[in-house]
Amino acid sequence: MNQVEGLVIKEAAGEDFIEIRPLIVKRAEELKLSDGGISDINKLVRDYCSKPAKFYCLVCELDTKIIGYVIYTFGFCVHQGRSISLDEFYVVPDYRKAAQLLLFKRIVEITHNFGHLRLAWLSSKNSLEMHEFWVKHGTTVYSEEKGYLQYRLDKSTIQERHCRVLTNC
Repeated sequence: MNQVEGLVIKEAAGEDFIEIRPLIVKRAEELKLSDGGISDINKLVRDYCSKPAKFYCLVCELDTKIIGYVIYTFGFCVHQGRSISLDEFYVVPDYRKAAQLLLFKRIVEITHNFGHLRLAWLSSKNSLEMHEFWVKHGTTVYSEEKGYLQYRLDKSTIQERHCRVLTNC
């Protein structure tokens, strides 16, 4: 768990999805995307709490109120080995400057600590703000797909970013 200026990054609990679900909808609205059809909070909780979990989730809290989240899964590529895929990354606009970097630091740390060789994700082309954030923090655009840019950190960049992100960003 990381704490900076009252912000706390921690693993989500099942009951946190009461606050996470509206943020998923808000993010989709901001990007003019579908919310993925996840209208049932019970499905989110069931998939998150299942054994094995279908996905993992970190939340960013300020005074016990969830202001951001990152949803990720573990994967494997036969050419590169173990990897983490960011599926959702969102922080409420008023708190982005304070919280986005903390969430990013934590997911880079998790990737490094598990010895994974890649951290990858798609981000909507509709989000220039996030594109600038990703590039500023050392990620590269790996490819472009219809409406999305694929970002990635590889093993050497994860190790480099892990050291830099955790110490002096």
